[in-house]
Amino acid sequence: MTDLPAAAGFCRAIEAFFGGGRCFLLAKGRVGLYVGLRALSLPPGSKVLMPGYTCVVVPSAVQYAGLRPVYVDIDPRTYNLDPALLDGVPADGVAALVVQHTYGIPADMAAVGRWAAARGIPLIEDCCHVFGVRVGGRLCGTLGSFAFMSGQWNKPFSTGLGGMLLVNDPALADRAEEIIRREAVSPGRLKSLLLRAQVTAFQLLVRPQTAARMTSLYRSLSGLGLTIGSSSAEEYRGVMPAGYLSGMAACQARQGLREMARIEDNLRHRARLTAFYQRELPRVGFAAAAGVPADGWPLLRYPVRVANKAQVLALGSRQGLEIGSWFDLPLHPAGTRMEDFGYSAGACPQAEAASAEVVNLPTHLRVTDALAERTVEFLRRHARPVG
Repeated sequence: MTDLPAAAGFCRAIEAFFGGGRCFLLAKGRVGLYVGLRALSLPPGSKVLMPGYTCVVVPSAVQYAGLRPVYVDIDPRTYNLDPALLDGVPADGVAALVVQHTYGIPADMAAVGRWAAARGIPLIEDCCHVFGVRVGGRLCGTLGSFAFMSGQWNKPFSTGLGGMLLVNDPALADRAEEIIRREAVSPGRLKSLLLRAQVTAFQLLVRPQTAARMTSLYRSLSGLGLTIGSSSAEEYRGVMPAGYLSGMAACQARQGLREMARIEDNLRHRARLTAFYQRELPRVGFAAAAGVPADGWPLLRYPVRVANKAQVLALGSRQGLEIGSWFDLPLHPAGTRMEDFGYSAGACPQAEAASAEVVNLPTHLRVTDALAERTVEFLRRHARPVG
């Protein structure tokens, strides 16, 4: 990983925001999970529990670390791992627990923390959807042995892909640093130039009205090798790509510094839009997100259950609305051979139902009040509530 001043400054900004820990900058958030698991030195083949409502790159990172992903169903109200189900998981060989804060809604960390502590199991936070949300006065990301975060295009802030690993245990941080020092590869000049071009293109071209078209174009160009994609075809097959353990490019670190300079504005905007959706959606017949306070958390996306998901997504895209689908499957995206990652059909029925029904609404800085109002009105006119 580069030692340029931008990288050091970005690490310091992350550490200052979270009030401690040690930050490492990597190619993607999932690489942080891989490094953290390696640093834990868990027995080969041991089980890592996680919610069965996640992106496939999370269990793939577990498998690359020589471990076995095991899925726990979600609470249908919060879309996070249901702590009540943990006691039903066979205890043999369980070595770690990954907790995802889905859509930016914090998981029940008190309950999962008690369960993990009673068994001496390290708790890992998947913070790819959350930034700046507090649980009991503490920030998500500071509640486990380590947390991994994403700077992908559609995450709390973007570094033009890229990821951050925040390690809260000093001894574990030393081991993670040694793994990165010994094994991580540099992005290289060509990759850095492509990443810089992609950051510029994203800033110039991507707006809520163009997001669907730009995402489709980006994926097409990635498939042709003309851009650096969020994921590779190998990862979707569970095959570790060459150069997987890679550092963050300097241009990404510089973008991260710029994002951290406006992080409070970002979080206030997201919290305000979350509060708007929380207030207005029930008025047009849709359930508010469970447990979200009236003044709003800075959610990444606001989840809404609809009975006609495919129609809502297609029509919303044609009308220039940034309505998303996370997740199309319990192991997103659509087309994933979930059995390659240890998931059996029917294993997580609540996650499977959510995958068929949940769309999500944007909260980022480019979403104006008028656009949020238009999105709610679109749902009132075209979406059917569940139940």
